Amino acid sequence: MPKIVTIGGGTGAPVIIQALLQAGFTDLSCICASMDSGGKTGIIRSDERDQVIAISDLLRNLIALITSTNHKKNISAFIDLISFIDGRQRNLGYTVYYALLEKYHNDFLKVQDHFESLLGIKFGGTAIPITTGSSNLYFQTQSSQTFRGEHELDKQSMSKNMITNLWLEPEVQATPEALLAIEMADYIIYSPGSLYGSILANFLPLGVKESLVKSKAKKILITNLVSNRNQTHKFSPLKYLRVFQKYTSHDKPFDLIITPHLSETQFKKKYPQIAISYSSEHAHFIGWSKKNIKSLTQKHIKVITSDILSITPQFNRLRHDPAKLAKTLKKIITH
Repeated sequence: MPKIVTIGGGTGAPVIIQALLQAGFTDLSCICASMDSGGKTGIIRSDERDQVIAISDLLRNLIALITSTNHKKNISAFIDLISFIDGRQRNLGYTVYYALLEKYHNDFLKVQDHFESLLGIKFGGTAIPITTGSSNLYFQTQSSQTFRGEHELDKQSMSKNMITNLWLEPEVQATPEALLAIEMADYIIYSPGSLYGSILANFLPLGVKESLVKSKAKKILITNLVSNRNQTHKFSPLKYLRVFQKYTSHDKPFDLIITPHLSETQFKKKYPQIAISYSSEHAHFIGWSKKNIKSLTQKHIKVITSDILSITPQFNRLRHDPAKLAKTLKKIITH
């Protein structure tokens, strides 16, 4: 069974994890950023004066890793636990996870084992935070403004003031488990999601760039379906390449890229209402012409265009389809 590492969080990485499990791969190490400052974890981190890591992406990946099919009540109970919020806006699942993290002295693998024993369920791999050191994302924009905290990425998502630089304060060391997983991987998959918050943030802790250089893994990028105005507006394949080169310090940061089978122009013709809906949010479909794609193939990066999306017409939304992705990934990843 090949050793597969996914890097990412949000709603994108869990879809990739589900696709890999559906394709029959079970040796998964799912690395995610742990510097989020928004939502429920943002409130907890603020209350704890930033002395704890964010666990929102970690828990999303952990839920996606559940492989048990004969403990549906236990799985449902676990998800209810993770989701429940009381009248004081405290999340019960987060409280339990943080308590176990304290009990096991930040050993997140023991916390995962505890959940398996407690609920009688199995995970198809491990969920790994990129760091257990407390830090925050900082980013600079085209107008030379500086923002602190990942939550600002979301607040600025419709802004034309695009991000130009990203860093951590304070600097923190990557977890040994993340570094080892990267170095030992046969495949590394960069999941769709917030480019700066969910993907590039994972390259910032100390030790990650060096491990990526040591890694002999085949590296795969799965692009987003829709742009963020302040992050990936009008991104070409070469822009993706350059930004990954910058944050990995690697001339060839990925060997293969998986993109939708439609160009932006083709998508607008086929799904005009969906295109208009996203346009009102200053977003657009990320799909490229053959000419765009050629710019990557000339750099010896393989491009696979595939029908990997699902559509919810009633909401005019696009999502990656785990079943379609499973078929695509199964062709790429060899046992």
